[in-house]
Amino acid sequence: MHTQEASLLPIREVARATGVNPVTLRAWERRYGLVKPHRTPKGHRLYAPEQLQQIQQILTWLERGVAISQVAALVREQVEPAPSLERASLWQHQSDTLLFSLARFDNRQLAAQYRDLMGLYPAPLVCAQLLEPVLAELEQRPASQYGNQLEKQFLHSWLHSQMAARLAMQQEQAQGPRLLLANISGTSHEPRLDLLSLLFSDAGFRLLRLEVCPPASELTLLHERRPLDAMLLVGSQRLDPTTLERDLPRLAGQVSCPLFAAGPIVQLHAGDLRDAGITLLSSSPALSFEQLQQALAGDAA
Repeated sequence: MHTQEASLLPIREVARATGVNPVTLRAWERRYGLVKPHRTPKGHRLYAPEQLQQIQQILTWLERGVAISQVAALVREQVEPAPSLERASLWQHQSDTLLFSLARFDNRQLAAQYRDLMGLYPAPLVCAQLLEPVLAELEQRPASQYGNQLEKQFLHSWLHSQMAARLAMQQEQAQGPRLLLANISGTSHEPRLDLLSLLFSDAGFRLLRLEVCPPASELTLLHERRPLDAMLLVGSQRLDPTTLERDLPRLAGQVSCPLFAAGPIVQLHAGDLRDAGITLLSSSPALSFEQLQQALAGDAA
């Protein structure tokens, strides 16, 4: 009995191991009867190794596009889903719903859809399958077409407000690595910064955010006064020669933590960023999140 108890993990350890946050694990249990944990006399949830395997199985189905409402039956029957059609129907429906609400500037419906998805699906999946594609579609629309800029800015503002509310709750309890997220584009708003903030905060990182970055060389001062585990520079616009040739190499040479770059700047300035000593991540926030986590785990090993 003691051996079995020793192998049980509390919900926060399970969240750290699987990437599924405690709110989502509790929602799966409550709404769909999935991953029912052991309970202590005080009601705390404890998970056995086989339940972690079940969570990984559920994640595999979700990544294939199966709706969480259908996963319970698949778990009971041990049936493999047909991934391609499910993926298209689930996320296409969510995308259509979001774009319809956006076209009506219906922030209440947007918020309701967002809360439901973030409560039932891992944040990286929502980001990769819904938020990133919708942002990309809006960015590809002709700026000259009436209403396109308004819809895009409305979505950016709405995402920012959702991020701010979520971070306000999560950051008080965050105990993970300390990460600086800085918008290096020079623009007043960078939606990829908000998506990355959501992902890293959901994973328990302690975040410092700079929505408008000062000269990159000044970030050395921040690291001196508030030691960081990593810096992530995010941007979508071309960087000026001074930043590329002087400020970034100086920053990389003066800080002891690893320095990463993400967003379209990794394609615009791949060679210059590498020469400056910066590790390039993906232009996709969801992939960048995964890559940085793997890099930090490798450094800690």
